[in-house]
Amino acid sequence: MALVHHALENPIRRRMIIMMVEGCRSVEGIAEAVGPKMLDYHLHRLELAGLIEVTDGAITLTEAGEAYGALIKSQAERGGAG
Repeated sequence: MALVHHALENPIRRRMIIMMVEGCRSVEGIAEAVGPKMLDYHLHRLELAGLIEVTDGAITLTEAGEAYGALIKSQAERGGAG
């Protein structure tokens, strides 16, 4: 739980998860949207938290990633932390 909290307390990683929930599932696509700065670090934090898996440049949301991603997207749409 602590790893998930740490991963999702960062606004860039929350934005990345929202993008993944909305269908952007390539490392290249995420990099274009959020920039390449520290991209590997952010992906690694999400992977360590068990929210995503990255294989050959493709990102797969885990079951937990889908659930947390939907929650974060909902919060952002209501004007919360996004």
